[in-house]
Amino acid sequence: MSLKKRIRIIEMPLDGGKLGDTEQVHDDAYNIFIHPVHPNPRSRMNTVVHEALHAADWDGLSERKVRQLSAYVVEALWRQGYRRTRK
Repeated sequence: MSLKKRIRIIEMPLDGGKLGDTEQVHDDAYNIFIHPVHPNPRSRMNTVVHEALHAADWDGLSERKVRQLSAYVVEALWRQGYRRTRK
């Protein structure tokens, strides 16, 4: 399955205590910004999934729904042993 949206993940320090943020660059292109320092690997996974959900449904999902969905996805991935393999 091919994605209809282009997503670029950029690691950089973020202001205001944010661990992640997403911006729409064009109708079909998004930048996901991830803070380089997270409390633990699971927190980083949660941030990446959370921001990817924002990009996937830019106008449709509330922040509350994104938090709920990302918690379920991260729990399932974590239980299956998925971890970041490079830094």
